[in-house]
Amino acid sequence: MITKWQPIKKKYPVLQQHFLGWTIKTEKPIFNPDQATYMDFSIPQKGNIRFMYILPFSKNEALVEYTLFSENRLQKEEYEEALVRYLENDLDCGTYEITETERGSIPMTAYNFREHHTKNIRYIGTAGGWAKPSTGYTFMSTAKKVPVLIEFIKTGKPVNKLSFKNRYGFYDLLFLDVLAKHNDQGHKIFESLFKSCPPQLIFKFLDEDTTLLEDIKFISACPTKPFVKALLGRIR
Repeated sequence: MITKWQPIKKKYPVLQQHFLGWTIKTEKPIFNPDQATYMDFSIPQKGNIRFMYILPFSKNEALVEYTLFSENRLQKEEYEEALVRYLENDLDCGTYEITETERGSIPMTAYNFREHHTKNIRYIGTAGGWAKPSTGYTFMSTAKKVPVLIEFIKTGKPVNKLSFKNRYGFYDLLFLDVLAKHNDQGHKIFESLFKSCPPQLIFKFLDEDTTLLEDIKFISACPTKPFVKALLGRIR
């Protein structure tokens, strides 16, 4: 349990995106270097959102990562056992060598970090709330916000007056409300999106570059009932 988040969790749900990834080299060619696997939900969910991510570098080398969206992290052995099962049973990779390992946990929350800034100090990146709450991705968000922050600093105004609040923040809040209450059904939400929306629209939405019409198309692909309940819970 991440106790330091307890005060925040009273108002905002807090999940963790936690993972263990292995870069492996295999004896036989099993990967397609032109095709990455974004979210493989075919693995046992066990009451949480769990998926495998594959980033191939060649036919014999790839990063294979076991990722969860949940409140608590696992023991290291649980990640390792899941990876071994996937490599042996799902990928049938045969003999392989682990060349690199990465492990981490990214907080997923729509909490407003603005209150931690001062007129002269501005937190950025994850510490500044720049990680996208619904995905944990920070690089694209940071790349967009840094130039805006630099131009704002040049004005001489207190840096805590700059706000990056937009409609996507509210979308993320509702999404986390749903995932926190229905974590065991999270994979169905993602599957419905990928079945109903082209990948281009999904990634455009995640990059926060969609029009309102595209927002409606994306949101309409989600299961209606849990999101309506989340919306009503926030506007009451």
